[in-house]
Amino acid sequence: MLMPFWTIIVIAAFMFMLAEGALYLRRRQKRTNSERVLFRAKQEVQEIAQLPLNNPYPLFQISRDGNVVFVNPAAIKTFPDLNEKGSEHAIFNGFEDFFDITESLMREVPIGSNVYHQIITPSHNNGEDVLIIYCLDITEQKKYEKELKEAHRLTEKSRQAEKEAKEARGAFLANMSHELRTPMNGIIGLSDILVEDGLGGEKQEMINAVNSSARNLLILLNDILDFSKIEAGELSMEAIPFDIRKVITQIESLQSPMAKQKGLQMSSHVSDAVPKYLVGDPSRLQQILNNLISNALKFTDHGSVAISVNGQLDDQGNCVTKISVTDTGIGIPTEKQASVFEKFQQADASTARKYGGTGLGLSITKDLAELMNGSMSIESEEGVGTTFIATIITPVAEVAADSPDDTASEIQESGINMNASVMIVDDHPINLLFMRKVLTQLGFEGFAEAASGKKAVDLFKEKPYDVILMDCQMPEMDGFEAARAIREIETAENEPTIIAVTADAMKGAEDKCIAAGMDDYISKPVEKDKLYGLLKKWIPGNHRELLGDDKDNKDSQHLIQKGQSIVFDWARLKEFTGDDPEVENQIIDIFVENLNNDIKSLSSSFDNKDYKSWDEWAHKLFGACAHMGAEAMAKVCDEAQSLSGKDVAKIERLHFGILEQYNRVQQALREKASQAA
Repeated sequence: MLMPFWTIIVIAAFMFMLAEGALYLRRRQKRTNSERVLFRAKQEVQEIAQLPLNNPYPLFQISRDGNVVFVNPAAIKTFPDLNEKGSEHAIFNGFEDFFDITESLMREVPIGSNVYHQIITPSHNNGEDVLIIYCLDITEQKKYEKELKEAHRLTEKSRQAEKEAKEARGAFLANMSHELRTPMNGIIGLSDILVEDGLGGEKQEMINAVNSSARNLLILLNDILDFSKIEAGELSMEAIPFDIRKVITQIESLQSPMAKQKGLQMSSHVSDAVPKYLVGDPSRLQQILNNLISNALKFTDHGSVAISVNGQLDDQGNCVTKISVTDTGIGIPTEKQASVFEKFQQADASTARKYGGTGLGLSITKDLAELMNGSMSIESEEGVGTTFIATIITPVAEVAADSPDDTASEIQESGINMNASVMIVDDHPINLLFMRKVLTQLGFEGFAEAASGKKAVDLFKEKPYDVILMDCQMPEMDGFEAARAIREIETAENEPTIIAVTADAMKGAEDKCIAAGMDDYISKPVEKDKLYGLLKKWIPGNHRELLGDDKDNKDSQHLIQKGQSIVFDWARLKEFTGDDPEVENQIIDIFVENLNNDIKSLSSSFDNKDYKSWDEWAHKLFGACAHMGAEAMAKVCDEAQSLSGKDVAKIERLHFGILEQYNRVQQALREKASQAA
């Protein structure tokens, strides 16, 4: 059935209205979205615009022609005179120089007592070049930086003051060493000569006592210098393999004559639990033992002194070694025991008066033990005796550092060229007298003397000299200035050997002498054998050795031989000491201590492949061994001192040869001590 026409018309109209309504709604929705986007954009622009306005730090925009385009409220608040001054304000100083930059840069602008950090960025505004300048007040930060710099300056000043104080202390110690060693040089040197002259009877006893006392004084001086080195942190410890049983045997051999003289029994025992080889500083360990045993002998009038060594491994595989020295001496009261390791302290004043000493020995011993990661302790009962226990903690070594083959070659030793011209320079008349006597004993018939550096330079201008024995500390012109002055006027045909003769035994003294142009160095008190060695090195000749070169004479039974090499010539030493056992022991003690130190330094230079230093130590060992009569070792060292860094293979061979001869010398000393006991 067909719908009526009018019905169709109504439906069509309704449908048209629906379509128009939907289209209207769509158009309205689209218009609403656009308005919303536009609104948001306007809102964001307004928010962005608020950023510089609400920024708490000053912000500017200035054009190339100096027009201040924009300033934010923070800028007006910070710089109230900105509107008045415009681009002339100090905050814009030099702004015209920055329009050619291509990226941001920073600078600091001081205004009054304030400092502002600026970030300057190039930009454009309506096609015009502008600079956007952002400011930050860094006044407090700069004050803080200034305070830090001042604190750093004060710290540096404090460090410099500490350094200067340390240098001043070193200079004081060097001067003190000089002032003490200068008269001691004369006392020991001249008394040595008188001892050798063999005065006989009561006079011989008195001169022996003078010599012995002077050497004891030298030991005290060395204690003070050791103490000073420890205080300054300049005392270094070696870490080399060594046989602790050999150290004990050696020190017992050196101290047994004193024990025998006092009628005391001396014994030693090393536990099987102590490894054969340890890694440490055998020389310093020997110094510890020497101090403890010397103390025990000093304070014990009857009974015994016993050395006991025990040890065990800790969790790290190190050996904790306890060395006990027990005596049957006077003992120490309980209330005094805590102070014996303090510096310059002894049990009481009466002990100091009766037995002497500085009170430094045990303090140094304690410091040395602590440098070996250990400690010192004491057990004592007054009237019964004392036990000092040194504990050291060291790594364990598989083998010792000295097991090489003998590589000594037979070298014809030469003596001194007695025709060489020699000048002695010293401002102290005692030293001049001693050097004059020694040179006369060596065989020199004539030599020049100068009591000042200036006089030495004047004498050198008048006449060439082969050797100049130069004291270092003198008034008017010291030895360093004199050496430099002589080096400036010397010629290729007249180039003297200058040997420093100084009482400065502090670290760096030898380097200072070499730097001044001197060729070698010998410290006071001057030992005749060391001086002889230096002269033999620098002015060699084919003359007879000072202490005899006849190997077939009546004293040949004192020669300890190994094949064709003479290990130790006791006849030579006996002639030098006047056959005085006490003097002989003292000289051997000094020789052994220096020998051990020099061997350590030689080995250290070898391990570090510092062959120049190695050569210097070989030279030093040569002089010491040659004059003590350790001929086989001297020969190897003599060959070694002529090598250069290119002779690596030969250096390696001779190094182990020196160590082998070193062991033989030690064995010779032990055998000698055993025979004496």
